[in-house]
Amino acid sequence: MFALIIFTSFAEIFSIGAVFPFLAALTNPAQIFNLEELRFFWRIFGVNDPSAVLVYVTAGFIIASLVSGAMRLLLIYATTRLSFGIGADISYEIYQRTLFQPYYVHINRNSAEVITGITSKASSVVTQIITPILTLLSSIVILIFIIVGLLLIDTKTTLISFSFFLMLYLFVALYSKKKLQKNGEILTKNLTTVQKSLQEGMGGIRDILLDGTQRYFLNIYRVSDSLYRKASAENYYYSASPRYIVESLGMALIGIFAYHFGRSNDSLMSALPILGSLAIAAQRVLPILQQSYYSWSNLRSGRENLSNVVDLLNQPIKTENSNRPIGKFTFNHDIKIDNLCFKYDESKKEVVSNVSLTIPKGSRVGIVGQTGSGKSTLMDLLMGLLVPSKGRICVDGIELNEENLRLWQNNLAHVPQNIFLSDSSIAENIAFGYRKEEIDFEKLKIAAKKAQISEHIEQLPDGFDTFVGERGVKLSGGQRQRIGIARALYKDAEVIFLDEATSALDNDTEKAVMESIDSLDKSITIFIIAHRLSTIDGCDQKIELSEGKVIQRT
Repeated sequence: MFALIIFTSFAEIFSIGAVFPFLAALTNPAQIFNLEELRFFWRIFGVNDPSAVLVYVTAGFIIASLVSGAMRLLLIYATTRLSFGIGADISYEIYQRTLFQPYYVHINRNSAEVITGITSKASSVVTQIITPILTLLSSIVILIFIIVGLLLIDTKTTLISFSFFLMLYLFVALYSKKKLQKNGEILTKNLTTVQKSLQEGMGGIRDILLDGTQRYFLNIYRVSDSLYRKASAENYYYSASPRYIVESLGMALIGIFAYHFGRSNDSLMSALPILGSLAIAAQRVLPILQQSYYSWSNLRSGRENLSNVVDLLNQPIKTENSNRPIGKFTFNHDIKIDNLCFKYDESKKEVVSNVSLTIPKGSRVGIVGQTGSGKSTLMDLLMGLLVPSKGRICVDGIELNEENLRLWQNNLAHVPQNIFLSDSSIAENIAFGYRKEEIDFEKLKIAAKKAQISEHIEQLPDGFDTFVGERGVKLSGGQRQRIGIARALYKDAEVIFLDEATSALDNDTEKAVMESIDSLDKSITIFIIAHRLSTIDGCDQKIELSEGKVIQRT
């Protein structure tokens, strides 16, 4: 990359350097022909007549200009590819680190913040940090080469002009730096709010339409979006406006130098090559100065975004858990829970308190209790999503710990009240987490049949290839739950957790789903968490929780 910058810098020097002999050859070919520095070239090309000089000088000027343009294009291409490649790596790394965070981290953060970080903020880091740094680096190197070349042509004029424009940009930078940083903070804050507003609006569209609260969500969106776009517009103005001031002053400065050369020389024609070279140099230098300033302004306004992205990149990740482990935890006898306690924060009371249970393999265990009684937390502890504050969970006498937890989780499946279905085919939702070419369709059909959903699927025009819509909107509640059960069976889960899986269903649909569950292989251990006692009538063990404690067990 740096070598490309150096080559581009030399190409710029040659293209500017070719202007002087080209203009001199137009006005006085003999002057160029008689220059001691160029005699060597005339001898190589066999030029003996001053009138033939113009052809070679013109060709050199055209070639130098084309090479310079080609090198700039190549540099832009390389810079863009490099910066956006880094951006792709950053985005992937954030997503990877986010997915491998413990469950308690996810329940304490807003998903809109993470999604914004992975998508918009990672992209902003590319456009506001990475690309500007690379552009600023290349601009400074090219600028140094050009200034050195101009100093050789006319030292005094170059120093005056460059100092004037540099001071102008420094003044603008000092004036705008605080505003750019403040706007950057506004952009970062409101970008997350806009994302959150959109997620909530689209996620709750049924209730919004029913309640007629569209204006409420629109107002939240409009306020945040307006602040975001106002800050964006101001930053663009501060970044782009110096160009037009500098271009106007640059033209005025060239006019002053032309007047000066016209008065101090015998003829303006003799000064034309120098003026032309300076004008072409200005045409190259001023955009580079503007590009450097624009890159700096992006860096200034992107600091808050960068800070957020760095925080997401600093999320700890255990690389050994980056792949799905092969095999399962051996489960032949029972699960023992011994004085299990859990609290979400050290300052808060225990959500699960001194729970001790023995669950034989193949049992149907029903857990009931009021909202906030600790049912779902106990389930999360059994699934290894939360780490106990005290006590332990043993499977066949072996305590679950960090080393064997992933193997234990390979035995488990979870069917919640609102099962997550992706906007893909029924087959891909049952074999969730597997690529389509990896799906075992025979196993898939067996799982669907056991979940009592295969008959409905086969009646569909596209069968297992039928798309379910976003979050399974094209399916009924009972059908979604049966797909969840089929997913658990496809996974060959030995333990299935049903977390309020039927609480949102009507009585007839709940009865049909429970019949599907009752018909499952008796070697499968099933935990059924419910509000209604009728839901757990057929369970081997019935446990009632209150304030995290077992108050009744039958």
